[in-house]
Amino acid sequence: MGLLTDAKEMLAAAKQLHDSDVWKVQRPTYYLLGHSIELALKSFLLANGTSPGTLKKKLGHNLTKTARRVIAARSNSVSPIVQEYLAAIDLLNHYYQAKELEYRVTGTKRYPGKETLFAFLEAVIPNIEPVAYKALLTK
Repeated sequence: MGLLTDAKEMLAAAKQLHDSDVWKVQRPTYYLLGHSIELALKSFLLANGTSPGTLKKKLGHNLTKTARRVIAARSNSVSPIVQEYLAAIDLLNHYYQAKELEYRVTGTKRYPGKETLFAFLEAVIPNIEPVAYKALLTK
């Protein structure tokens, strides 16, 4: 539940930046969206028995690998949502995993639409929440 709570906080912060209409905060907004995605998906995997060591060592900050692991879990409520948004997650992952959202790298960038990432998180988090809560109760 802690990871999911953190994911919600990152999403809320991203919404505040996005709603501010300040165009100079695009990278921080994308960073927060990426971090929210990472935490939400990892909370699902943790609740489904993936070890913290696997999350850290095998998946790291790779959003695509993490998303594919969630899809492979074949959850009736979560996996199809992740599958639907996999292309956007993969596009963001290139910059997120390389830390280009945290540290400026010059050159042309092609990001997924922020609205797409918001829609993904708003669809997937409510489906992860009962899974994470159930895992918390069974510990």
